[in-house]
Amino acid sequence: MKNIHVFLFSSFLMLFISFNANAQTAFTVNEVRQFMSKGEQNGIEITLPNSDVDKVKDALKSYGKKVKGKMISSKKSSEVFIDNAQIDAVSNNTVDIYVIVVPFNKGAKVTFFTDLGGAFVSSYAYPNQHLAMEAQVRDFAQTVALSTVSDQLKAEEKALKSLEKSLKSLEKDKSKKLKTIEKYKKSIADTEQDIIKNDADQAAKQQQIILQKQIIETIKTKKATLNY
Repeated sequence: MKNIHVFLFSSFLMLFISFNANAQTAFTVNEVRQFMSKGEQNGIEITLPNSDVDKVKDALKSYGKKVKGKMISSKKSSEVFIDNAQIDAVSNNTVDIYVIVVPFNKGAKVTFFTDLGGAFVSSYAYPNQHLAMEAQVRDFAQTVALSTVSDQLKAEEKALKSLEKSLKSLEKDKSKKLKTIEKYKKSIADTEQDIIKNDADQAAKQQQIILQKQIIETIKTKKATLNY
């Protein structure tokens, strides 16, 4: 029993350490320059632990609606296009946003490229717009992280319900077995009383047998005296 408790505690500790190691409370962005559908451009990159590509793309759909843009994506491409997004902090006009989403280290790496209409946002050419887009990317990452944690919470709550159900089953099984033990105890006690009564009945029968033998011998003796 002690070993089981140690095992459970160790498992919980490893889960707690793993959860805290994967928890994302700071959203670090990096400016990168890489190739996308419009050639080599500057973009803003962020990694999202524990978030798969499909989850990120679903979040991009919501983000597209938030900035009043039209999202265009394909399962064959890692790039998502948000057409005519309205982000006042970045531009008074609409902007086009290209987002590349790829799997990365049990999570996803997301890179935003923002087209102002002929020029892409970069920290050196458009510092204010770049800072504004960094804030957009961090907000997006926070939204995805919250969704991921919510999914983890639902999964753990489901696991808790399963454990509680298993516990109730074990408690019910124990109660059933205890009732069976009590039933057998009563049966044993009744049988022991039956044995005691049986012993008494045997002793009485033995006395009756002795008496009956004596009666038979007496009759035999009487019969013998009649044969002369």
